[in-house]
Amino acid sequence: MLRIAGRTHGATRALILVVAMGALVNVPSRAEAEPARQAPVCDPARFKIALDVGHTAENPGATSARGVKEYVFNLRLAKDMEAALKDAGFSQTQLFITRGPGRAQLFTRPARAHALAVDVFVSIHHNDVQDRYKQKWDYNGESYFYSDHFSGHSLFISRENARFADSLAFGRLLGLELKSRGLIYTRHHLEDVPGERRQLLDADAGVYRYDRLVVLMYTKVPAVLVEAGIIVNRADEITLEQPEHRALFAEALVAAAKQFCGIQQAKQRQPARKKK
Repeated sequence: MLRIAGRTHGATRALILVVAMGALVNVPSRAEAEPARQAPVCDPARFKIALDVGHTAENPGATSARGVKEYVFNLRLAKDMEAALKDAGFSQTQLFITRGPGRAQLFTRPARAHALAVDVFVSIHHNDVQDRYKQKWDYNGESYFYSDHFSGHSLFISRENARFADSLAFGRLLGLELKSRGLIYTRHHLEDVPGERRQLLDADAGVYRYDRLVVLMYTKVPAVLVEAGIIVNRADEITLEQPEHRALFAEALVAAAKQFCGIQQAKQRQPARKKK
């Protein structure tokens, strides 16, 4: 066998291979060699968020499987979200609590958002299902409707909203943050029945299209309506009562708000293009 400088040819080849592999390991990848792209920085103190408590004390919305009104769920979750946002530096967060029994109170919500010049509008609700899926049961001596067919949250935006693209962007951020925390959106809005047949705009994040919702279509800023869970589902109702579960929603909203705030403020910092 041929020897080179005291080594066998085979040993020399092995040494060269080891050195070459070591060089490959130490070569930085393109991603490492290039400066990391940082997410746009958000100044939360300058970003205004409207948290709209769905329904009113006089018009409390759906009734849960155990007789609790939707408004109770909405108000409780919205307050948790408000606290989490303010703790994260979103000091200008506004909690909208509206009064009134009729449809007129719906229009006061977008008007208030405009007057306060908010940057994003989030309406907090809890879901019901179509009557065809319900049946009765007795709880604490009272009879209530329930349906355990469907479970999960959902997000809605409107194409009638002047900031539809931004609404979709924020809805996607929120949906993905909820997903990353193990929360699953309901698909019952796709059911081919009257009252549903909603278009699913983002299958990954669970964002649906619902054009004619007053609080979305008349709001001139990015707007998303959150259905945090199905309160006529008996298991979901128990979960929605838990502070730990509400904390997941609040955390997801804070994370999405930080990302969206950074994107929007970065746009504002860009110099205006000169007209030709």
